[in-house]
Amino acid sequence: MPDPGSSSAVVRFDVFEVDLRAGDLRKHGRRLKLQEQPLRVLSLLLERPGDLVTRDELRQKLWPADTFVDFDHGLNSAVARLREALRDSADKPRFIETIAKRGYRFIAPLEDVTVARAPALNSTAATGSPLKTSRAKFWIATVPLLILLGTIGLWAFYRRTVEAALPSIEVVPLSGLRGFEVTPAFSRDGNQVAFRQSDGPSDGGIYTALVGGERSLRLTRDPGDGCPAWSPDDRQIAFMRYSGKALSIFIIPALGGTERRLYSGPAPFGAGLAWSPSGEFLAFPQSSAADPTRSWISLLRIADSSLHPLTSPDGGSLDAEPAFSPDGSQLAFVRATIAGVSNDIYVIPTTGGQPRRLTFDHRPIIGPPAWTADGRDIIFSSSRGGPDSLWRISASGGTPRPIAGPIGEAGWPSIPPRGNKLVYEQVVAKFNVWKLGLKDERHRRRPTLLVFEKGDKMRPDYSPDGKKIAFESNRLGFWDIWTCDSDGSHCDQLTSLHGTAGRARWSPDGRYIAFEFHPKERSEIYLVEVPSGIPDLLTTIPGADNLSPSWSHDGKWIYFASKRSHEPFQIWKVPAQGGPALKLTRNGGISPVESLDGQSLYYSKYEQGGVWQMKLDSGQETQILSQVEGWGWPNWALTNKGIYFLNFTESGNPHLDFFDFAAQKTFPIWSLERKPGWGLSLSPDGKSLAFIQEEFAESNIMLVKNFR
Repeated sequence: MPDPGSSSAVVRFDVFEVDLRAGDLRKHGRRLKLQEQPLRVLSLLLERPGDLVTRDELRQKLWPADTFVDFDHGLNSAVARLREALRDSADKPRFIETIAKRGYRFIAPLEDVTVARAPALNSTAATGSPLKTSRAKFWIATVPLLILLGTIGLWAFYRRTVEAALPSIEVVPLSGLRGFEVTPAFSRDGNQVAFRQSDGPSDGGIYTALVGGERSLRLTRDPGDGCPAWSPDDRQIAFMRYSGKALSIFIIPALGGTERRLYSGPAPFGAGLAWSPSGEFLAFPQSSAADPTRSWISLLRIADSSLHPLTSPDGGSLDAEPAFSPDGSQLAFVRATIAGVSNDIYVIPTTGGQPRRLTFDHRPIIGPPAWTADGRDIIFSSSRGGPDSLWRISASGGTPRPIAGPIGEAGWPSIPPRGNKLVYEQVVAKFNVWKLGLKDERHRRRPTLLVFEKGDKMRPDYSPDGKKIAFESNRLGFWDIWTCDSDGSHCDQLTSLHGTAGRARWSPDGRYIAFEFHPKERSEIYLVEVPSGIPDLLTTIPGADNLSPSWSHDGKWIYFASKRSHEPFQIWKVPAQGGPALKLTRNGGISPVESLDGQSLYYSKYEQGGVWQMKLDSGQETQILSQVEGWGWPNWALTNKGIYFLNFTESGNPHLDFFDFAAQKTFPIWSLERKPGWGLSLSPDGKSLAFIQEEFAESNIMLVKNFR
């Protein structure tokens, strides 16, 4: 191994070269893009080639005690990224061997490396006395170093003394009510928290809880209530009420009483409500019936219910989750693309102007940001490091850094203007892939659990031969494409893109999977060869959200949905081998599926809902189903005799139904026992339906004491 005291430390193996000092990984001399944490893991393994480096050693060196992250997820994700860069396999490793439940070992031979050293001084070539010259050079080099070391030592001593005097951080549940506790908001004095609680689809409302108190006070009883916000004097609470496609904003006394409605309009796709420190305005995301896929931040004047738009995003963006700065001069908010997974934090003066972008992560954000009491920093939830967690960024910009305190996945932070506390919602949930056996189109067998390994799952898709099933999962922290055998065994990760990948669809020959991925602001269509190919971008519509791919039955075309600016989603198709895209619909469309005879195209409408049929030769379209909501576009599966779909009712559990083409009637198949997830797939033989259902789910409001 290279000498640590040398001017460079270069390690070579196979076709790779690692400069440990510069933090570079190169392949055939070409620098590879690799994040810091995976490279640090590689460096530690290279320090002891052939030896076991335990998980505990890696945790102590790379995830110190004051870094509050999910270590298992973090290490697994770092090793997965490292293997992707090295094109290594966990099952048949060439470089990094996994020792189950213990750690990792670097197993490849290392090449001899010539290490460059600093040239020695030639005393005879120097002018004057060699001894005096070397002494002078010694003191010139040493004195500043001694001063620097002394300063560092004093600062370290001071920091340890200050930190020792600070009280330790405590994280405890706030109230412990049953069911889901979400959207917390601190009162201005920091003594109370308002939040939404629900214990079933027909139960819910706004509650308040005293910090350190024993009982919670229920203020409302509508299951559509949420997003509470306190008035500056803590005497009133504003909240949002969703009912179908409508949104209303109400105010109610903090001790209970009569509700007063201030606003009613179309429900936006975003959420969030903030009361200005002056008490004059409420900030919220507003939408219009003409374009429900776009939302902007408006200020609602409480005195007369007048509206004053503050932001004006383009047609491909959604503004939501507002938060006023402590002095009321600025407002932070979340701007997302229409696909809803590429989110970032922006700040705008409350007097109007051009928003200033703070983050550039293109990752999901859970809930509104929260300003620190001094207005210098903003706390926000993000999946930028894998699972949802809380991060801090300067209100003037900079690099986000994780905050100490919250445990587990964290979202929707809130901080009072006074005091050293923080609350956030902690969601614990797991969704699995289930299989419902079918005797025929209208009769079923009892469902069985199909894929139940760690992590959430969404949008399953059977392979053409029925032997495999593909789905998206966040098992290793990020949403990637996975495949399993159709009995749930032998699950493998197909992609490792460290972003948000989903909607996997098999090609007719089973060799490829098309899927959507969100590398930046916009989603794109990618193709990957099964089982171990490298994802390739399929060129579609530049500058648009391109998603929800599917294959034609001859495998020559890929259908997809695309949305640009204010236009609705439309269905297009593009040659699987590449070429110009052709537009198919004119009145909207998403989630396209070609009929078995290749004569028709079936699809949903994101803005309008329903399932529609279009004749490919004439372009004539007809609505087939009305029960499928626009947001539920992946929740149906086509057969040659009808359509299976998830039917959501306002009361009771959702159920699987079958719409019979011949009878033109809907028949109930199965009432789900638990909350469904996203996606539905029919096996090629028509004997099984794969769907998503929760194993468990709950959400608690967590209180962080001594937050700083």
